[in-house]
Amino acid sequence: MIEVKNVVKKYKKIKALDDISFNIKEGKITCILGINGVGKSTTLKAIAGLIRVDKGEILIDNEKLSSKTYNKLAFVPDIDSYFPQLTIKESFEFMKEFYVNWDDEKAYEMLEIFNLSDDRLISSLSKGNKARVKIILGFAQNAKYTLLDEPFSGIDIFKREEFIGVMAKYMNDEQSIVITTHEIAEIEMIVDDVIVIDNGKIAFEFNAEETRENEGKSIIDKMREVYRGE
Repeated sequence: MIEVKNVVKKYKKIKALDDISFNIKEGKITCILGINGVGKSTTLKAIAGLIRVDKGEILIDNEKLSSKTYNKLAFVPDIDSYFPQLTIKESFEFMKEFYVNWDDEKAYEMLEIFNLSDDRLISSLSKGNKARVKIILGFAQNAKYTLLDEPFSGIDIFKREEFIGVMAKYMNDEQSIVITTHEIAEIEMIVDDVIVIDNGKIAFEFNAEETRENEGKSIIDKMREVYRGE
């Protein structure tokens, strides 16, 4: 389990994260939602250890972020590409050197799903194909926790559906996926838990299936309650 405890992150006088606390459970797909600039990406970067928080702590399976937790976390950022100067194959070889759980079989299976060849230079790829390579590089790490920051950016609706199928295929009961996305409707039926952030604070949390069954509301319906007061 990932535990985020009373975390504060400031950029000068602005609190990007304002005393937030929540847990990411094993074997679940958790979606962190909110409008632009509310702290979603900052939250993922803090969990991944890419930024230092000002207060609070983050625990990965009861351990503080350290070299011991390195291979438990895979972070897929919202940037064009990791290795623009490399071919896809070379990027796979690079990752294999640094991640003990790297899975070549999974990487090439996903490459086939996305209809890409490993001799392509990453810098020559379209935005959508660069996004596909990022996703492969994240999932093939075989990390216990995979953090995806806007993973569907630049990917057409049909490939998004394929990717969602890949997520379901490769997850096991001990793995977790954490997603930030604006494509709420497309992840509606695969998400377990939802965390809504507003102005750096946790607005509320809910289980998507329970909310549909007990209240007859979708994730988007619950989002409206926060941002429109409906």
